[in-house]
Amino acid sequence: MKTTIVKFAVTFKTKQKWCKEAKKNNLTLSQWIINKLNSDFEFDYNQHVDLHNDISPNQRYFISVTVPCETKGIWVLSSRTLNKKLRVWIANKLNHGIE
Repeated sequence: MKTTIVKFAVTFKTKQKWCKEAKKNNLTLSQWIINKLNSDFEFDYNQHVDLHNDISPNQRYFISVTVPCETKGIWVLSSRTLNKKLRVWIANKLNHGIE
C-alpha cells in the first residue's frame, strides 16, 4: 500500500490542545488526527485558520502525518467539495468540539 505525507502548520497552543485531546483518548497525536479526520460528523468549516505564513516562526509547529494515498485523496475531495484548502479543512475539523 502506497503512503503519502500530509503536512500542515499550527500554533504551539493549538498543538497542545490537540495533544491533550489525544492523551485523553489514549492515542498518539498522529492516531488522534487520523481518527478524527476519518470520522463522519458535521462541523463548522468556516472558522478562521492561520496558514503557515500567517504564524510567526517562533510560534509555528509543523505536523506530518503518514497516511495511505487513498485516505489523503478522500480528505482532499472532502475539502474541495467545501471549496476549502486542505489545511483549512483539517484545522477546522480537528478543532471541532475542543475548548
